[in-house]
Amino acid sequence: MSGLYSKLTMNKKKRINVLFIGLISCGSALAYDTNDDSDITKERQISGYEQQGIHAGAFTILPKLDFTNEYNSNIYYRDKSLGTVDSYIAHFKPGVQANSNWNRHALNFKLDTDLALYATQPNNNDYNNIFTKLDGRVDVLRNSHFDAAFGYNYLTESRGAPDQIAGATPTIYDTKVIDTFYTHTLNRVVAKTGLNAIRYDYQDVSSSLGTTLLMSTRNHWLYSPEIRLGYLIQPEYEAFVRFVYTEVDYDTLVRANGAGRAYQRNSTGYNVLGGMAFDVTGLITGDASIGYIQRNYVDPALPEISGVNGFVNLKWRPTALTTVRGKVNRSINETTQAGVAGIFATEVGLSVEHELMRNVLLNIGGNYTNNIYNGFALPHTENRNENLYGVAVGAKYLLNKNFATDLSYTYQSRGVNYQFVNYEVNQVMLNFRGQF
Repeated sequence: MSGLYSKLTMNKKKRINVLFIGLISCGSALAYDTNDDSDITKERQISGYEQQGIHAGAFTILPKLDFTNEYNSNIYYRDKSLGTVDSYIAHFKPGVQANSNWNRHALNFKLDTDLALYATQPNNNDYNNIFTKLDGRVDVLRNSHFDAAFGYNYLTESRGAPDQIAGATPTIYDTKVIDTFYTHTLNRVVAKTGLNAIRYDYQDVSSSLGTTLLMSTRNHWLYSPEIRLGYLIQPEYEAFVRFVYTEVDYDTLVRANGAGRAYQRNSTGYNVLGGMAFDVTGLITGDASIGYIQRNYVDPALPEISGVNGFVNLKWRPTALTTVRGKVNRSINETTQAGVAGIFATEVGLSVEHELMRNVLLNIGGNYTNNIYNGFALPHTENRNENLYGVAVGAKYLLNKNFATDLSYTYQSRGVNYQFVNYEVNQVMLNFRGQF
């Protein structure tokens, strides 16, 4: 569903709990051009090892249970000069998916969870995350369809996120995500229009000094209506233009880091893009665009943000056993930093997956993100500039249709031009999956 999970963590530094990071699994090139990250953890299906599920009337039920053993060398994502704490973490991840088997229309439901138990200081770190998604498609006419989705997610903000640096425990928040889109094809012209709306609700958290950080002042709606027009030059090539209007509406004045100066962070803006989607004989698929993005803030203390942006998503199959995926994206993200309007983020990712044997998959990936904070407040005298790096390697072994195991190593680092906010994190994860 277009945009359903692409913005859930737009101002978060996410934990990386997959075998390759910051990378997108690309399907048919003409099926995505909205810069949607919802397929970021999509798994390759190997013939003979596909999950069978339970057939219940017109639906297929796909239950699963993951048990992940993680070692994390820096659970608070701290600068090493401040001292780091490591821990073993047990992740229990039950989930289920239900997909319709209808000839026309579609209805799907997905539930994923992450119940994390820390061996070190569990009262300050344990969390329970829930991800849900209900989506459907109504085939109105032969060449038109209506898509809608709703997602509810109960989430934990990463300890490395700059917006909650003083919390004794992680910041808990939930999101409600609504997608409604209508697509119509007339000869070679494809028109798509709709709305993505996300509601963010944060819980207040105690600081390490026992005071209350007013994270609830971050509660807001984000609205993104859009229209996209595409022209099929050939069945494998589509030129498109896309216009997205953005409005961010906060419930109240927002406290910097939950305790500092209050800002009126309501904003409006737009993003206009032009690009091409392509499918070159199935070997290279993807889309690319370039455009201009802009955001104006109500508070006069927050400067306007604007600049060139765009995205590139590519999937290349150099051999039948190897898949290379790449991604580039530029966007404006939210923040609560004092004096900062927003973050201009540039992300680059690359991954390679190779089928060593029919039931043994190897993968390696890396990503780089540059975050430029637009604005600052004393005692700082320049904009914050972050460089985040990540590298991951892993191997997955498929025992049969019902059981699999994988082992991965991930390295993350952040370098900042401010003092005492750099970090390095090493993670080793051993996962066992059961599915039916």
